[in-house]
Amino acid sequence: MEPVTMADGAGPVPDEELNAKLIACWQAALNTDDPDESQRWVDMAEWLAHRGDQPAPASTGRRPATERRRFPRVPVRSTALLALGDRVIRGETINLSRTGACFACTGPEGVEVGAVGVFSVRGWVEDRAALVVALEPGQIRLTWSV
Repeated sequence: MEPVTMADGAGPVPDEELNAKLIACWQAALNTDDPDESQRWVDMAEWLAHRGDQPAPASTGRRPATERRRFPRVPVRSTALLALGDRVIRGETINLSRTGACFACTGPEGVEVGAVGVFSVRGWVEDRAALVVALEPGQIRLTWSV
């Protein structure tokens, strides 16, 4: 796999810089009420996330507005922590949306659906209260608590 390089050919783009761009796309997608603008930011995040791994995803055509997710998921790979009581689980985000996240981690033994904790992603301004809604081997799905 070829590393992602800067447009001017100056060398590889550090992962941290790419993560910052993905998080910026995620925040832009989630901070607009215009579904078309939100989708453009999601498309940009998908393009950034796949750049260097494989060709940019082919345009799949627009889904009818009635089928579009109200809050799109943005693929963001960034280190993250999930604090549940006195336990801290380290891992990496898979995707983020306005309503939740998918978090990759080892385990997650001892975690139960319905557990409430605090989710922290490197590059975010603030932590988020989160509710565990689904568990799969190596993954925890979260929704943001109010």
